[in-house]
Amino acid sequence: MNKIEELEKLLRTEVLIQLDEEIATIKKFLAKQKDSQDLKIELDYMLDVKKYYNQVISYIEKKILSEEDAVKILQDLEDMTDDEDDV
Repeated sequence: MNKIEELEKLLRTEVLIQLDEEIATIKKFLAKQKDSQDLKIELDYMLDVKKYYNQVISYIEKKILSEEDAVKILQDLEDMTDDEDDV
């Protein structure tokens, strides 16, 4: 499996699913705490992240994402996972 295929699989089977779950959770909290600026900021951030990864999927589908870019994105995802594990 090349890096583009690996990235697509990871985005579709893990990353976007986790993002959707996180967004849903933030929306539930926001429904209870409507005035929470922190939650609004967090929701906006998560929506931007989801938009970015959906754009990556679109580039993969259009076959315009380079192998080099796929490697960089995979490395960024790995770094984020490492950061979460450190917490």
